[in-house]
Amino acid sequence: MSLALAVAGDTLRVEGVIDFTNADASCAEGLAKLAAMPSTVTLDLAGLSSASTVTVAVLLRWGRALAARGGRLQLAHVPEKCRAILQVSGLGQALPEIS
Repeated sequence: MSLALAVAGDTLRVEGVIDFTNADASCAEGLAKLAAMPSTVTLDLAGLSSASTVTVAVLLRWGRALAARGGRLQLAHVPEKCRAILQVSGLGQALPEIS
């Protein structure tokens, strides 16, 4: 399965999966989209079909890119598995959830 990213205002919607097979391409695509967005972005994960540590690593790269320009990434509709990875790794502060 592949990944699709769609921009709507200050929201970046994620559809599909981020895994080992597409992590580099997904990261690059997300960084390119984020570069053209406002400094505070809501990442809507409602369409994320699975999550792993690779998924969280890509989300962290996106968040760090926004932070480097004074912005922040906030998560919405976080799947339970992704939430669990964020909690157990102590990364919930780095990627705050808003809904």
